[in-house]
Amino acid sequence: MKVVLRNNAIFVQGGSKTLEEPWMEEFFDHHIQNTLFLDNGVLVLNNENSSDQKEEFLESLSKRYTKANELSGSFYSRSLKRCKTAAIRIEIPYRTSEKVDVELYAYGPDRVKFSVLIPNAWVMRYLKQQLSSFLVSSTSTALYIDVTTAQAKARLEKTLNRREVLHFVINYRYDDAFMSRLYGNYRGWGYGNDAIDKMIRYHAIFEIPMGSSTEDLKKRYRMLARRYHPDRVQTQSPDIINKYTQKFQLLQEAYGALQAVS
Repeated sequence: MKVVLRNNAIFVQGGSKTLEEPWMEEFFDHHIQNTLFLDNGVLVLNNENSSDQKEEFLESLSKRYTKANELSGSFYSRSLKRCKTAAIRIEIPYRTSEKVDVELYAYGPDRVKFSVLIPNAWVMRYLKQQLSSFLVSSTSTALYIDVTTAQAKARLEKTLNRREVLHFVINYRYDDAFMSRLYGNYRGWGYGNDAIDKMIRYHAIFEIPMGSSTEDLKKRYRMLARRYHPDRVQTQSPDIINKYTQKFQLLQEAYGALQAVS
């Protein structure tokens, strides 16, 4: 484990088991609402209401670090505690990616259930944090979300569009009627995981919610097509031209698919 104080933040770089240590998990459970989940770690922002828990965490971190590196414990502990208002970023750079299957079931247009097939505390923490405002109830392997409002559905779609957290690759699995029960107007389309994943990804490309009108889709398409048309960058480097070309082609693909089910 490495601990560095930099730019008014505490950077911790650890091995694959770092986040599973009990004192780490206890700290994150207390600070879940102040935590940002990264692809290879987490960032915990300062919370003035949790200063006691922060000091306990820094004390445990100091003991762990000084023991491993044969340093002066008291000196390092004092140094860390002087930074108790700093954000804490913990990175696990070399952890092997692991796939986590999560099943989704829509009871209708207002309620969705997430089920983690094999218990995974960190994926559950991530889902709870992302959907906390709409959480009805939860167990160690399931979450029940109220998605009555358009805001809740937009948050759900944003969560489903992200797949990599802490080196976990989340594989969302849907039953064939998921789209029609949740949105109604997609009845008869979107059977199978691949088709539903595409629908969610296409809407994310246009940054519009599921169920948006044909007119809203057309306006968004025209704006983005103008922005990413390859002709705009013909004098730029081949890499930039290629990026614009790929983005433009993806817009064409997404627009055609969404038009077909509008």
